[in-house]
Amino acid sequence: MDTHLAHLILANRQIAYALTDRELMVTQVSGSLPLGVGPHSDWVGHSLLDLVPELVGSEKALAEILDGQADHLRLLLVNRETAEGATVYMTMEVLPHPDLSGQIMGLVYLVQDATEWGLSALQVTQHRNELGLLREQLEHQNQVLKASNAELQQLSALKSQFVSIAAHELRTPLTTLYGYLDLLLMEDFGRLNEQQRRFLEIVRNGAHHLTKITHDLLDTSQIEAGQVELLLKPENLQALLETVAAELKPQIDAKQQRLTVHAADDLPLALCDDMRIVQVGTNLMSNASKYTPEGGTIDVFITLAAEEGFLQVAVTDTGVGIGPEDQAKLFTRFFRAKTASLTGASGTGLGLHITRNLVELHGGRIWFESELNRGSTFYFTLPVADDLLSSWSNPDEFSREI
Repeated sequence: MDTHLAHLILANRQIAYALTDRELMVTQVSGSLPLGVGPHSDWVGHSLLDLVPELVGSEKALAEILDGQADHLRLLLVNRETAEGATVYMTMEVLPHPDLSGQIMGLVYLVQDATEWGLSALQVTQHRNELGLLREQLEHQNQVLKASNAELQQLSALKSQFVSIAAHELRTPLTTLYGYLDLLLMEDFGRLNEQQRRFLEIVRNGAHHLTKITHDLLDTSQIEAGQVELLLKPENLQALLETVAAELKPQIDAKQQRLTVHAADDLPLALCDDMRIVQVGTNLMSNASKYTPEGGTIDVFITLAAEEGFLQVAVTDTGVGIGPEDQAKLFTRFFRAKTASLTGASGTGLGLHITRNLVELHGGRIWFESELNRGSTFYFTLPVADDLLSSWSNPDEFSREI
């Protein structure tokens, strides 16, 4: 065949080849493929294994071709990157190279551009995988929806009954408590010294927050429906949590526990609803006290979160911990861990459910680590106000319905 014609055919079919001796050293090349993809003149005198890394590990197969024990080695859709940064696909094939007498004197390394075929095959595979994934997700969602609907029907009646009873039972004693506290603070029963007034103010603030929690019990369904209004503004998270610690002091002192709030230096302000975060802090610290024996310790750590733009709060106790069988259900409505019976702790089983929803409505997340008889640590994060404030032109916009 005419040499010029052979080169035209190779170029038209985007084929190139290299010939080697029995030591796999390249002796001749021909064809035309992009640099870095196929054989070029500078291959001559170099080992084929150094030039084609895809053949490394196939030395035994190449030796079998040289010995006449195999007739070829084929690699399909090998991807390479050209000097211009484009990805191409190739098919590679190694054949014996006999002389005129039929003796194998080396190998023929053939490579052909298969980019169009490779891209089509890749798209087909991707579409097939995506369809399979969507099918699995759809089936999973159907199962989740069935289970959720069954749970909702079962819990809806229980929730309505419980919330109604809880609201009426809590409102009456709170109203009485407020009345007597107001009379004491107005000194209708005698003058108060500074310490007495401070203690009564702490009690009254605690009653106020208890009232807010009662309202949250009534609004549980609204929280889950996404209809809770948050008044977001920059707040000193340390000051909020220290307020909670002060209000819980009678509860802490009654069990001879120690509650300490630790804050890292120069922390930025948090963007949050102060009343809701006081509620979150109250739930977590009160729970820590309830499930910690007398003389135990509770530490609250406020730091920058690992996630940029967030603060992190960790509430750690030396309490009874949470068993593995209870951990997956801890944030569900009306659920109480088995350890509640060990400590005699009272509660509705809604506190952690409400806490999780409030944290997530702020854009944060909540999780915990616990081991039975080794204590628990509850973590939650809140967004930093500094970065977010710069993107808001009107501070009033921070009051919005979530």
